[in-house]
Amino acid sequence: MNEPLAVSVTIRKTGEVETPVAKFPEIPNFLKRGTSTSRATSYANGQKIITYTITQNYQAIKEGSFKVNPIKITVNGTEVKSEMANVIVSPEKDNKSASNDDFADFIDASNFKDFEEVKEDAFLALTTTKSKPFVGEGFTVTLAFYVAESNGAEMQFKNNEIQIPEIIKRIKPNNCWEESHGLTEEKISKVTINDKKYTEYMFYRATFYALNNQKVIFPAAALNLVKFKTVKNGEKLPEIIRFVSRQVIVEPKELPAHPLRQEISVGTFYLKENTNKVKMSTGKAFQYRMTIAGDGNISTIKIPEIKNDSLFDFYPPESESVVTPQNGKIIGNKTFTFQIIPKQAGSFALSKYFRWIYFNPVSSKYDTLKSSLVIQVSGKKIQTVEAPVTAGSVYDGLDKVDTSKQQTDYSKILKDEANVLIIFMLLGMTYIFWRRK
Repeated sequence: MNEPLAVSVTIRKTGEVETPVAKFPEIPNFLKRGTSTSRATSYANGQKIITYTITQNYQAIKEGSFKVNPIKITVNGTEVKSEMANVIVSPEKDNKSASNDDFADFIDASNFKDFEEVKEDAFLALTTTKSKPFVGEGFTVTLAFYVAESNGAEMQFKNNEIQIPEIIKRIKPNNCWEESHGLTEEKISKVTINDKKYTEYMFYRATFYALNNQKVIFPAAALNLVKFKTVKNGEKLPEIIRFVSRQVIVEPKELPAHPLRQEISVGTFYLKENTNKVKMSTGKAFQYRMTIAGDGNISTIKIPEIKNDSLFDFYPPESESVVTPQNGKIIGNKTFTFQIIPKQAGSFALSKYFRWIYFNPVSSKYDTLKSSLVIQVSGKKIQTVEAPVTAGSVYDGLDKVDTSKQQTDYSKILKDEANVLIIFMLLGMTYIFWRRK
């Protein structure tokens, strides 16, 4: 009895269009209780597509089971028809209202005798999944507008294509790495908060990774909507109302002491690995691929440099990464592909070379991913191999030059002797010229 029957019409148009107008009919055993309009913008094949959703709420007059025949709705002069539905109205449920700790009441309490004033059971919220993450640990921030299903006020969004980008620009912090969840239009879904049902209009969602232990401050955001008041003669008058979210402060925690604390990635990760050959031979390259996957800042993952030794030559890896938003998180993987040339026959565990340290925020401990592969190499021992290496540099071996001994610079001696000879020649020519004169 205290929940509305909602009937919605969705209109999609290409390019800029005027806000559509919809006329909803009366439904037996139900009373009209307010209309809401939302607008979302998307792009397809370079074309701008605007989607309008107009919703009319109806309130049941009594309990029971009712057959709602197909109803006709007029949209911009065009008639559309709904399907038949059976609606069961049960006794009123005692829903707990949202506490003041979670939401603020932004409603103007003043009532005017010439208006039927309906309270807007709605709020704008800026929320975070973590208030005290570790430095480098991801936390997701969401900006959304919530309208209770019991809402009876007639409201619609106003210039969201201008308001939302400005709000997002203002709330983004400077001391974080951002991975956007790629919302290009508002995402509409049904949610339950404190046992009360709401429609969520999500405008923005991103996962942030704090770069240091300084506070991350997301300032309060303000969103303007249009609310329609109904005069006693039936005329509807619009007014601008403002909803304001609360400021959100995130306080990152410093990681425990570790020699690599400033370089280590934070998250929950696992390792996948493979090679492109089963049998390896000395002098012939094989490919080793390691993929680090999981929940964390995938883009910043780095692998320590692996040095050549008497067993293998390693060449700098190629890397590629993929990130995808899933269930309010950024999930992804980063793959490193190495070219390796064995130089001795035998059985070798790659864990000696391929290991990666990270910090696990769930266990609050440092952990290590390491290779589990053991490869078998056959063939003769070799000292050098043919490999796709770059041409030698003029600086190769410079670090091995002994600079303690004084070196003889023969080019400088020849240059000095040539200069002395030229001076004597000039003096001789000057003397001869003077004698003749």
